[in-house]
Amino acid sequence: MKRLAVIAAAILTATALSIAPAAAHATLQSSNPAENSVLDAAPDEVTLTFNQTVSQNFATVTVIGSDGMDWAASDPVVDGGTVTVDLDGLGAGGEYTIGYRVVSADGHPITGSIPFQVTPSSPTSAAPAAPATTETTPTAVEETDSGFPLWTIGAVVAVVGAAGVLFALRKRSN
Repeated sequence: MKRLAVIAAAILTATALSIAPAAAHATLQSSNPAENSVLDAAPDEVTLTFNQTVSQNFATVTVIGSDGMDWAASDPVVDGGTVTVDLDGLGAGGEYTIGYRVVSADGHPITGSIPFQVTPSSPTSAAPAAPATTETTPTAVEETDSGFPLWTIGAVVAVVGAAGVLFALRKRSN
């Protein structure tokens, strides 16, 4: 009976540990335009690159200008971990914010925003533009995880299973 209890505890522990890797969420690795970049011309599209595949379903990308208009001209196209949306030009210049919401492979929604600026260059100024694509840091992108963490389910299963095994062993020895 004790061997059975040890085997049951091992199975419960393995189950709880196998749930943890599935709880990894997608994170934004880079964007084009990059966060806080200053561009001298409006881009034709916005590209977001995530560290893992995201779902085509429910992917949303907006590009909101300081005028309050959404300049996205197409639905987002998802190719693995890359999300692209075409732009309908952009205003004359100003502040823009890319807003996104995608769903990780594990089913959790990931949201964030990326500000950038378009400053059309004048004939008298020849200021170089910032690079179009740079890596973003995890603290620079606002990410929200509104899902329930799966590791807690594994922990509860392990604790309840271990308690059940201990109860059965205690009952047997009396």
